[in-house]
Amino acid sequence: MAATVVGGAFLSATIQIIAERLTSSEFRVFIRNAKFNYSLLEELKTTLSALQAVLVDAEQKQFKDLHVKQWLEDLKDAIFDAEDLLNLISYDAIRCKVENTPVDQPKYLPSKSININSKMEKMCKRLQTFVQLKNILGLQRSVSGRDSYRTPSCSVVNESVVVGRNDDKNTLINMLVSDCGTSRNNNLGVVAVLGMGGVGKTTLAQLVYNDEKVQQHFDFKAWVCVSENFDAVRVTKTLLESVVRNTTSAASKVWESDNLDILRVELKKNLREKRFLFVFDDLWNENYNDWDELVSPLIDGKPGSSVIITTRQQKVAAMAHTFPIHKLDPLSQEECWSLLSKHALGSDEFHDSKNTALEELGRKIARKCGGLPIAAKTLGGLLRSRVDKREWTAILNSNVWNLPNDNIMPALHLSYHYLPSHLKRCFAYCSIFPKDYPLDRKKLVLLWMAEGFLDCSQGGKSAEELGDDCFDELLSRSLIQQSNDDARGKMFFMHELLNDLATVVSGKSCSRFESGDISEKVRYLSYNQEGYDTLTKFPIHFKCLRSFLPIYYWRLHIYLSMKVVDDLLPTLKWLRVLSLSEYTNITKLPDSVGNLKQLRYLDLSYTKIQSLPDTVCKLYNLQSLILLGCMCLTELPIHVGNLISLRHLDISGTDIKELPIEICGLENLQTLTVFIVGKRRIGLSIKELKNFPHLQGKLTIKNLHNVIDAKEAHDANLKNKEKIEDLELLWGKHSEDSLKVKMMLDMLQPSTNLKSLKIDF
Repeated sequence: MAATVVGGAFLSATIQIIAERLTSSEFRVFIRNAKFNYSLLEELKTTLSALQAVLVDAEQKQFKDLHVKQWLEDLKDAIFDAEDLLNLISYDAIRCKVENTPVDQPKYLPSKSININSKMEKMCKRLQTFVQLKNILGLQRSVSGRDSYRTPSCSVVNESVVVGRNDDKNTLINMLVSDCGTSRNNNLGVVAVLGMGGVGKTTLAQLVYNDEKVQQHFDFKAWVCVSENFDAVRVTKTLLESVVRNTTSAASKVWESDNLDILRVELKKNLREKRFLFVFDDLWNENYNDWDELVSPLIDGKPGSSVIITTRQQKVAAMAHTFPIHKLDPLSQEECWSLLSKHALGSDEFHDSKNTALEELGRKIARKCGGLPIAAKTLGGLLRSRVDKREWTAILNSNVWNLPNDNIMPALHLSYHYLPSHLKRCFAYCSIFPKDYPLDRKKLVLLWMAEGFLDCSQGGKSAEELGDDCFDELLSRSLIQQSNDDARGKMFFMHELLNDLATVVSGKSCSRFESGDISEKVRYLSYNQEGYDTLTKFPIHFKCLRSFLPIYYWRLHIYLSMKVVDDLLPTLKWLRVLSLSEYTNITKLPDSVGNLKQLRYLDLSYTKIQSLPDTVCKLYNLQSLILLGCMCLTELPIHVGNLISLRHLDISGTDIKELPIEICGLENLQTLTVFIVGKRRIGLSIKELKNFPHLQGKLTIKNLHNVIDAKEAHDANLKNKEKIEDLELLWGKHSEDSLKVKMMLDMLQPSTNLKSLKIDF
């Protein structure tokens, strides 16, 4: 297994959510009414605050201090357990609300409160030990910014070992030396080079910067490594020094001033009527005002003056560019092998049998680089002193993160290190998916939501909107990438080395069966579905599990032992995500599924489930119920309205004939794939659609021939459901009353945001 690190900010986001729950007025009222020890809430809040203050320091020190790393690892388990306990209390609060049960009823107290109070006391004492240990370990409150993880770049490049960037180089040079005034703003053209960490953005900028044609085109050039800690004074000083040193006034050393205004005025004066090229390498700051102030002294330069920026973030590139953004893709496998062999053997040519024997191994090692030049260069350098088949085999079979003198980890880890804490959790969770596994955007957002990674307490956005924002942010930072092979443009994936990085930063809490030994403290688990998955496949110590996620690989028939369903799953009391999707032998669930109080995501798609037990309606936390393709399912439980947290209900491809009346109480539904119009006095009328104001995505309305009064269709209020993009109107049989049908269609007028409309019969 790869060496792991523990994300302090990962923990920080969890602590923040716990703290917000502890201050929630609704939660506090329930604690008081249930006769829980109210003072423990304040104690817990204070303890968590003390721990949160030193997490950034601990995250950085863990690389050099194993005791700090162990402290973080143990703290993560304690924080997770604390969150589980508070979720149990929250469930009881929801249960009392749904069942209209007074909290202080004798059947609830006193045994319940005594048990909870005891657990909370133990939890507070456990967390207090971490506060004491932090002082012993010398952990400090974080007061400064972040330390840089990389050596500042410079303009020098060894072109002899650069591979596969000629086309990119020529494209950028043509931008810089062209006279395309329409691409420039105030005489200044900005070329943004965008790409993931380690893909070679700096190298490309160096190639362009040192090209002879570029040398001749510009009066002078300057290179600045901006890096993560954006410092306008430092950047402006560096530019000014480079400019002034080429003039007669160099002796004045005006660039030594710390007055930003003086520096800008002087820089602007020295750039007037000169054509210059500046490179801002590794730009992270996405604040437009900072960027505008940085380039404001540059706009009076001679027409044709240019700036190249390199960045990992789409937002930065979009903010700065005037020319089209240049997205730098990974190298091909052949290019990666060529680069690796140059560093390993000094050449990509094989002239003797010894080198030829190494080529097959070398090409396999090159595939581990995933097209990243930084990886090819690092591994090539490692192989250079080990020109031996046995040594190369050992490196091929080793884990890339455990290699000595490794530059790959810092190059990629930087992208993770500077993510906001809530995005770190979303990124790390992606390690649950195998390499090259296509990521479904909507499913991933629902999983993040189920795991509690999306905090809706601030900003006024829904969890789904926050999830979309998180996905877009990871996409813009190249931590998730869009497949170029998919014609629809909706398939996404994670680069192999970034998948490795996610595995490293998630530590022991996230595991795939394929990744070796699994900790008994694992929280998020996936496994590959096989022809027949028996109980012996699953270790029995998964007491802390939150995600049980099978990975489907397009087998024709997949079976799961019912002992797993009946005996194992009911013991996983902290489960939040449960998928039994694609298991063709699943026809029913045990009543004990209702005991999974924390369940938020239940996927039974493409099983042969015939009915759901009534106890499913006790899953008051359930947010997503996926029944897609369950062709044998004929009905939903009568009391489905008890699922007050339900937001997504997919019943496409089922054989459900009628929807229960109580479903109208689920006003928070965002997905209801099928609405079935009932017959007179049976089932739902078309006007009941008004009860679902937040519907989005796809909606199929079936059995419109059952509508008696066409005017009721107006009450469905489709026009104001602006997030519905795909609408199907199905009559079920031909109607002889064409006037009534026409009137109904007028009444069912959808929003102008609709992208697809289908009308049958």
